Amino acid sequence: MLNTLKLLLILSLFLSSPSNAAETAVTGRILTENGPLAGGGVFAYRNYADIQTGIPVTASERVDNSGRYTMRLPQGEYYLVARGKKDGKVFFAYHGNNPIRVEGDDVWVTLLASEVRPPLQGKGTAALKGVVTYKGKPVNGSYVVLYKPEAKRFKGLGLRTESTGEDGTFDIPVSSGSFVVIAKKIESGKGNRPLKKGDLYCYYPGNPVEVGPDSTTSIEVPCYPKNDRASYNDAPPIKSDEFKTLSMLAAGAVAGIRGRITDAEGKPVAGMLVLAYRAVKPVFLTYHLSHGTEYSAETNADGTYFIPIDASGDYYLVARDTLGDGPHTGELYGLYNGNSRHAVSYQNGKPLDNVNITVGRIMAEPKMGLQPAHVENEISAARQIARPEKEATVVSDGVIITDTEWKGRIVIKGVVVVKKGVTLTIRPGTTVGFARIDRDNNGVGDGELRIEGRIVARGTQEQRIVFTSAEQKPETRDWSYIHLLASQENSLFEYCRFEYGFSGIQVHYSSVRITDCLFTNNFEGLHFNTANVVADHNTFSNNGTAIRFKRLEGKVTISNNDIHGNEIGVLFGRQQINAVDFKNLNKPVEFPLFENNNFHDNEKYNFSMGEGQNLDISVIDNWWGAKTASKIEESIFDKSSDASLGRIIFTPYLSSPAQESGLREKGAPDIKTVMVGK
Repeated sequence: MLNTLKLLLILSLFLSSPSNAAETAVTGRILTENGPLAGGGVFAYRNYADIQTGIPVTASERVDNSGRYTMRLPQGEYYLVARGKKDGKVFFAYHGNNPIRVEGDDVWVTLLASEVRPPLQGKGTAALKGVVTYKGKPVNGSYVVLYKPEAKRFKGLGLRTESTGEDGTFDIPVSSGSFVVIAKKIESGKGNRPLKKGDLYCYYPGNPVEVGPDSTTSIEVPCYPKNDRASYNDAPPIKSDEFKTLSMLAAGAVAGIRGRITDAEGKPVAGMLVLAYRAVKPVFLTYHLSHGTEYSAETNADGTYFIPIDASGDYYLVARDTLGDGPHTGELYGLYNGNSRHAVSYQNGKPLDNVNITVGRIMAEPKMGLQPAHVENEISAARQIARPEKEATVVSDGVIITDTEWKGRIVIKGVVVVKKGVTLTIRPGTTVGFARIDRDNNGVGDGELRIEGRIVARGTQEQRIVFTSAEQKPETRDWSYIHLLASQENSLFEYCRFEYGFSGIQVHYSSVRITDCLFTNNFEGLHFNTANVVADHNTFSNNGTAIRFKRLEGKVTISNNDIHGNEIGVLFGRQQINAVDFKNLNKPVEFPLFENNNFHDNEKYNFSMGEGQNLDISVIDNWWGAKTASKIEESIFDKSSDASLGRIIFTPYLSSPAQESGLREKGAPDIKTVMVGK
C-alpha cells in the first residue's frame, strides 16, 4: 500500500491537475463508517497495476466537508479508488464494481473507505491468515477469495476460495507470492452469486498482499454493505435525482443473456444461480466449468434471469442452486441444451433472449415402483430412429429433445446430447459407432453420447448392444465416451459391449446400473466421480485402466466382476479440483464397495493408488490371483511402495476365484490379454 509520503504526493498532483474536456460527470461521496472523509480524493486508473505503481488518468477535486467529490471522464473503463486521512489515520476505498464503465449518463458513485492497517508477519509455512470484519466485528459465514494482481476483474472464484469460521477467521496455505484478497458475505447463503442489497463486499485496503516462502501473513479484511450506505453510517443523503447510481444503470441494462429456468415438468425454479463461462475450446468438457466466472445471475420467482455481458464470444451456460465445488447429491443442476456444446454465441451490445435451461435433482433416488425391467415398456411409444438393416443411420452434433428409440446401425458424428426429461432407448442388437473426429487436436476422438436425461440400453445374451468405433481400422481413443452428466434416475446398461473409446462409460453427478457388459480395448473402461453406480457381473479386459475413480460421494457397488488383462485393474486417484474450501479437497463422503470380484493378471497393478491419493481404502473379500498376502501385495501399489500414499486393505481375501464372476453369457468368446500400448 502507498505510504503517507506517496499519498501526499498524489494528493498534490490531483489538486493541481487541470480539468479536461470530458463526456461524463462522475460525482459522489467518500464515506467512512464514522462519516465523510473530508479532504480526500478519488482517482481513476486505466488498470489495476497503476493503482500501486502509476499515476491516475485523472483525479477529483478535493472533497468537501460532506465528502462529496466531482470528476469528469471520457467514455471507457476505469478503476475508481479513494484515499484520504482522518484523525491521523490513512483511509482507502476500492469500489466493488471495478472496473466501472463510464458511458453517456452522468453517474453517482459512493466509495466507502476503511482504515489501512498493515499486515502482520510471522514465521512459519507460507500462509495467508486473518479475519473478515464489518464495523470492527467478525463476519461469520463469509468467504475469502484470492486473485493474482494481474487479473483484470476480481470476480468469480479466483485462485483459492475459503469459507471463514464462526469467528470470521480464515487460514489459507499458499505458495509465496502476491495476492489480491477480497471477501464476500451473501445473506441468502447462495455462494458466489452477484451481490445484492445487504450483502457485504470486503476488500483488504493493503492489496496486493505479499506472502513470503517461510512466513505467515495476517490481515484484517473490512467490509461494507452493497447498495445500503444508510446502514453503514448515518451521514444525511445529499444525492439529487439528476445523477444515476451504478445500481440504477445496471437495472436498466439490456445487453446480456436472458432466459428462464424450469424443472423437467416445465415449472419455473426460483433462486437458481445461472453462470456464463467463456468458451475457449471447440469441444465441451466438464472441467471448463471448474474455474470461476464473473458473469452470473439469480432467477426470480418466475424462474427468469438476466446476466449482463460486456464482451462478445461463446459462453457455456449452467444453472445450479449452490456454488462452489462440483454439484453434490440432492442439488439442482442443469446445462443449456440448445446445442451439444451447451453454449450460446453473444455479440456485445445485443440482447440474447430465450436462453432457457431445464434443471433436475443430482443423483435422485429411483422412482418408487419403477424397476429396471419395466423401463423399456414405459417408453414403447417413443419415436424410432432406424433404417434398413445394412444402411446406417447417421446422427450428427445435436440434442435429442423427445423420447427416442435406436435400433440397427447408428453412426454418431460429433456429440449427441439426450436432453433432461428425455429417454433414449437402444434396442438389442444395435451397434452404435462413433466416427473419429478430433476438433480440439488432443489425440482423442470427440464422438460422445452425453446423457442428461435417461438412457436404457438393454441387450440380451444373444443380441448385445455394441458401442464402438465407426472406423475401418479401429483404435483405442477413436471416440470419447458414453457420458452420464447430471442425468436423471433409472439409466441402465445390460449386455452391452464398449470398445475403442477413451472411456467406455463416464458417470458424473448421476446414477446408473451396469450389468453383464464387456469393456475392452478402451483407455479406461468405467470412470466415475460423485455418482451412484451399481456395476455387477461385468468383464473388463484389454483396457488401459479397467475402473478409475476419484471423488468419494455416492453409493457405489462393484461386485462379481472379472477384471483381468488390463494395464491397471482399478485406479483410485486424488481429487484435483475443488473450487471452494480447498481444505475439503479429497474429503471422503462414502467409499465404494468392492466385493466378490476377480482381480488377476493385470500388467502393472491389480489395484493402484494414483495421483497422490493418501486415503486408505478397504477392498476385502475379493480374489487377487494369488493365495498368499505377500504375492497379492506385489500386484497392488499403495503405501508399501510409496509412503505418501494411502493403504489398500485387502485382507481378508478370497482364496480361490469368485464363481460366476464377469459377464454371464453362454459361449462368450475368449478375450486376448494383450495390453494396451504393447
